[in-house]
Amino acid sequence: MIKTLTNVGNSQAVIIPKALINKYQLDRLSLKETKEGILIIPEGRRVSFQEKVEMLRKNKAKIYGLMKLQAEDPKMAHYYEHEIISDIDLDIED
Repeated sequence: MIKTLTNVGNSQAVIIPKALINKYQLDRLSLKETKEGILIIPEGRRVSFQEKVEMLRKNKAKIYGLMKLQAEDPKMAHYYEHEIISDIDLDIED
C-alpha cells in the first residue's frame, strides 16, 4: 500500500484506512527504524496468553511443517548429532 504524507500544521501525517485501524485495533502506534525503512507497530493492545495459544493451534500444521523441514535438513541433523541438548521438552503434547 502506498500512502502520501499529508500536511498537519507544521508536521506531516500518514492517513491509515479505517479497515486497517479496525482490523488491528489501532489506538497507539510505535515507529521503529530498520535497515529497510520505518516499521509501524500497534502499541497498547496486549495479546492474552489464551489468544496466543489459539493462534498456535490455528497454525499448528504450518509450525509442524516447518519443524519437519528443519529436522530433515542435513545441516541441522549434523548439528544435533554433535551437540548436547538439555533444554528440550520431550513431553510436548498435542
